Amino acid sequence: MNAGGPVRRVIDNRFELVNRLGSGGMGMVWRAHDLALHRDVALKEVRPPDPALAENDPESARLLRERVLREARALARLDHPGVVTVHHIVDGGDGTYPWIVMELVPGASLAERLADGTLTPAEAAGLGRGVLSALRAAHAAGILHRDVKPANVLLRADGSPVLTDFGIAAIRESTSLTATGSIIGSPDYMAPERIRGDEGDPSSDLWSLGMMLYVAVEGRHPLRKATTLATLAAVLDEEIPPARQAGPLAPVLDALLTRDTAARPGPEELDRMLAAVGEPAGVPGAAAPQDSVPPRQDPPTRQDAVPPGFGRPGPTTVLPTAPVRPSSGTQGPGSRPVTTPPRPAPATLGAQEIRRRVRRGRAVAITTALAGTALTGVLVWSLVPDPDAKASDQDT
Repeated sequence: MNAGGPVRRVIDNRFELVNRLGSGGMGMVWRAHDLALHRDVALKEVRPPDPALAENDPESARLLRERVLREARALARLDHPGVVTVHHIVDGGDGTYPWIVMELVPGASLAERLADGTLTPAEAAGLGRGVLSALRAAHAAGILHRDVKPANVLLRADGSPVLTDFGIAAIRESTSLTATGSIIGSPDYMAPERIRGDEGDPSSDLWSLGMMLYVAVEGRHPLRKATTLATLAAVLDEEIPPARQAGPLAPVLDALLTRDTAARPGPEELDRMLAAVGEPAGVPGAAAPQDSVPPRQDPPTRQDAVPPGFGRPGPTTVLPTAPVRPSSGTQGPGSRPVTTPPRPAPATLGAQEIRRRVRRGRAVAITTALAGTALTGVLVWSLVPDPDAKASDQDT
């Protein structure tokens, strides 16, 4: 830093470094600004673990440079939304390490996402399908990734995964570029056959995908040990404990994390298995969630159909209506059809008709009361004994 502020670092007179995005054993990734096209890009700086590699082991330095250039060429051969895009290569020639200019994927890596918590089985299955699609495109081009792990999966704003860091990818026609006796990849995500030296099986990437999905739902790695050698030994021989939080994803993990490469599912079958995990459970005829069913509401009542003085009607209960049979003249043995004239609904009566029926009802009620009183008097009169008649009997 000088009096005028931080020193600007511009690569190839075009890419101005802005800030560091991440680093690993193969180098460092920067956010950079493309001064020619006025856009932000990701710039990968190759930086060997040992800075003195070029001086003390020029053959290994040359091999590393070839490997980095191979990464750029491998990515350039792939046109897939799930694979990071290469825009440009800055190559200074022999004795230097190239820079790879790549698409800048906004968002975090899967490793950063998992630091905040695990994924549900359905989320992990959807993520797995996206990574599998990218791997299928790479395998069709003859490219093995060989280092599928959460740190190498970037997440776009919509959550879709992007596979990156093909720096150790092996092209089948160029496997001689791998140094004899060297281990390329992350030991805890490496397939056991690759540890034994078998580098050419595409299903090895599917083992790594299965281990990544295991970690995504469980939040822990089942075979990671305190040292690299102990981890490699566990990957080779140790039994993998069953996943406890995988739910419907558990059969997929069991199928992928088998040491028999021939028993692992192929990409088409694996895609179908992951798609089935992402489907809602019990779709055919599934009952709707309780909170998704709207509460039943009674039909509105007609307030204007209530005569004055009769009060507000109570809740209406609707009973099922029995089917009506057409009359054939008789209802059964010894019976005859009964025809009931339809009664007008209260809502269709006029005010005068209502008042007339009320008055008629009151008159009928009064008449009925008088008749009842008279009948009571007759009954009392007939039941009470006549005192004169009783006296007359005594006289005789």
